[in-house]
Amino acid sequence: MDCKETRKNIYKFIEDGLDGKELQAFMKHVSECEECMEELAIQYLVTEGMQHLEKESSFDLQNQLEKKMESARRRIRSRKRVIYFMYVMETLAILAVILMTVLVIIK
Repeated sequence: MDCKETRKNIYKFIEDGLDGKELQAFMKHVSECEECMEELAIQYLVTEGMQHLEKESSFDLQNQLEKKMESARRRIRSRKRVIYFMYVMETLAILAVILMTVLVIIK
């Protein structure tokens, strides 16, 4: 994901609208690109800050952004685990079919 695409996806990230590969590419780019991380921080502070001003008198938006990013990292790790599990199960199923085929041929 390049800077232009990342910046287009900032609002989606803030609204939890990214998932899967899109979220993974976004997080990778933001972690490597200081300018895009800064843009994310600014947009998050503006978007969330306006909402919090209406509801609360005190808030820590920087901490909330860090928590949101950590949550995204956990979702990415969880997705990777699910994909890995699916590959393992698929491999086991293929092995089972091969074994059954061999057993049928032998008999």
